[in-house]
Amino acid sequence: MGVAALGVASIFAVYSFIGPYVTDAAGLDLGVVPIALALFGIGMTAGNLYGGRVADRHPSLGLVGGFGTALVLLVLLALYGAQPWVLFVSLVGIGAAMMTAIPTIQVRLTDLAPESPTLMGAMNLASLNVANAIGAWAGGAVIGAGFGTLSSAWAGFFLTLGGLLLFRSTTRVTRVAEQSLTPLPGSIG
Repeated sequence: MGVAALGVASIFAVYSFIGPYVTDAAGLDLGVVPIALALFGIGMTAGNLYGGRVADRHPSLGLVGGFGTALVLLVLLALYGAQPWVLFVSLVGIGAAMMTAIPTIQVRLTDLAPESPTLMGAMNLASLNVANAIGAWAGGAVIGAGFGTLSSAWAGFFLTLGGLLLFRSTTRVTRVAEQSLTPLPGSIG
């Protein structure tokens, strides 16, 4: 759940500031904001559809690939998001990448407690609500500190990087624990 709360926070560090990205950073008309929001939504929809298929087939690929792709796109957005075409491509891509990761998180949580899938779904949603708060707060904090509108993408980058590192460390711990529970050849049990 910590991976979800930390790693997915970048989607909210970006989404919360799409309006200022369009008007302040890229210098576009306010009427372009709904288009940017729609592009982000299209990316999220595509990522969710793809992420569900990946989560069913590969236990970690959706999360690692989604977070990894989002990291690259967050850097692109932070550095070059003042150019409208980069902004729009980044918004679609970040939405798609992060939503590719979320189904993997849900599947992994359900696998941890197969007798309680509803509880795991609720825990996942609670984690995503925490991600919403963390991402919007972190994005607002760096913008408020005077680092510029696009700096919220850097806040998202570091949050997602933290989530990815946490995931990698917890999967290593889980593998070691599973190996220690595996009976030795020829042993009873």
